[in-house]
Amino acid sequence: MAIRYGWIRALLFLLVYLMVWLALSLLPVNFYLLYTIGSLAGVALVFAFTRWLDGRPLSGAGLQWNGYEAQPVIGCCIAISMLGTATLFLVANGQLQWMAAEWTGDSFFLSLGLMIMVAITEELAFRGYVLRNLMLSLPAPAALLVSALLFALFHAGNPNAGWLPLVNIFIAGLLLGINFLYTQNCWFGIGLHFAWNFFQGPVLGFAVSGMEQQSILSPSMGHDQLLTGGAFGLEGSLLATILELVALIVLYIIYQNDNSRPGTGAAAKKIYRI
Repeated sequence: MAIRYGWIRALLFLLVYLMVWLALSLLPVNFYLLYTIGSLAGVALVFAFTRWLDGRPLSGAGLQWNGYEAQPVIGCCIAISMLGTATLFLVANGQLQWMAAEWTGDSFFLSLGLMIMVAITEELAFRGYVLRNLMLSLPAPAALLVSALLFALFHAGNPNAGWLPLVNIFIAGLLLGINFLYTQNCWFGIGLHFAWNFFQGPVLGFAVSGMEQQSILSPSMGHDQLLTGGAFGLEGSLLATILELVALIVLYIIYQNDNSRPGTGAAAKKIYRI
């Protein structure tokens, strides 16, 4: 049963997606199992809505691989560059030092798998489904803004969330989504989203969106929470705001200089031939 208006499909999807997560949060399971079940349910939900509510094939969810093989690598590199810049700045200003390093194989690979699943699920949900459908009802810039706002609101219930973390998640939604406007493809966002979460949390030891987890490095943070992000993690910092805006502006300039229109894919394909 196809529904004609994209914004209605996006709204229905988000309502069901939210209800699924609320229901799962009541289960007496640990953090890893909760997010594993939630991620699998989220992917299944995207595919079900795409196939039966949109009336499109599953390939329409934004996971086309041919021609986009380099996108996740580029996304990962951007995330690692941002985290590396932030980390060096914090160390140089005495706001970060590591007290210990510990390798636990089981925890590392659990976190690796979890971060891959979370990145795939959230990108398919908020870019592959919500943003795609909003673009059918709204001008592309407006669709991007609305999808980024919804992405931020979805994280409003995270531990230690405040106005600056939510602003940063909104900007992250723009950064993750601007590529999708031109490619209709999720792989860039999946790579960026995964690398940001994985290297920020399980490797460097920051909280990820307010959630602590076991990490290789054990950091000692300074007292300037505007720079460190405090208990929410680096994405709750002013430093993250600046880095995200710089990355967003650079991508926007690249697309504009290529004279591509959202949905054409020309600018993005040119970038990923590098």
